[in-house]
Amino acid sequence: AANYKVIKNCQTIINSADADAGAIGFAQTVQAYCLMRILNLTDTNGARTNYDGVTATPIATKAETLAEIESLLDAGSTSLAAAGSAFSFTLSSGFDGFNTPSTFDHFNRGLRARAAVLQDDWSAAQTALTAIADWMNADANVGVYHVFSSGANDGDNQMYEDPNAATLKLMVHPTFLTDADSGDARVTNNILVRENTVTYDGLVSNLAPTLYFGSYDPVPIMRSEELKLLQAEVYVGNGNYSAAEGILNTIRTAAGVADYTGTNASNAVDRILHEKRYSLFLEGHRLTDMRHYNKTSELPLDRVGLVDADGNAIADDTVVTFPIPEGE
Repeated sequence: AANYKVIKNCQTIINSADADAGAIGFAQTVQAYCLMRILNLTDTNGARTNYDGVTATPIATKAETLAEIESLLDAGSTSLAAAGSAFSFTLSSGFDGFNTPSTFDHFNRGLRARAAVLQDDWSAAQTALTAIADWMNADANVGVYHVFSSGANDGDNQMYEDPNAATLKLMVHPTFLTDADSGDARVTNNILVRENTVTYDGLVSNLAPTLYFGSYDPVPIMRSEELKLLQAEVYVGNGNYSAAEGILNTIRTAAGVADYTGTNASNAVDRILHEKRYSLFLEGHRLTDMRHYNKTSELPLDRVGLVDADGNAIADDTVVTFPIPEGE
């Protein structure tokens, strides 16, 4: 509902006779981003790309939704190119460095690369990444962020909690630690190994996230680190394993772990997924990436063999594709 509320606002801007090219390009880009967020949940169930509220209209397929995303992003890029040197409105601090039409187009092209990679469209992904090489080569944390505040009509970062609290709504799966390379700073900096274990509904963990330090810490929408990893994926898709390995090793060096050697067709995808798992922790990519490479069966199951009070087996909890809400 939150994503479609934003889409409705974007449609209002796009269809307004008073909107200038910058406003339209911004709205087209944000609308595409919201559709991507929806598809991250619903995947093969598709999404609504009719924005008139008529639920009798068939739901668009995944392919149709991706085509809509690409169309919006390309149209948005064209609009931004015609918008001049400045927006006629002010963006939040989360867009610092990306708050002019030309720099905001970098965000647009980053989303275009993300969408292309998820479809194995390596050519389109490379074109988009080449256009934003300056951002891709920047510091890992340079990017666009969700920002929070205590101001009216704003909210706080709901992923922040005291990692030592007795109960937490967000815990880290134990395999995040056991699957990690020894000494990986992406682990030691981002999780706390608690003395006390939390058990809830058949799930057990003593790992709490420490990625955020307060209720108003920003959350990444897209960072340079993701772009580097997308470029590595493109290299793997094109069979250029040595180039992919070079990017992965740059990231691993920054994390304090040993270089990869011998990256090839048999191990390249797993290495990409490993680095994305740790570099993009809690940024919303893991399930989408595992779906992309048909590896959801490799995700851990924690409730296998559970029975109810009557001794009846409880079905394994294997939700990897979310349903379309009944209201739609």
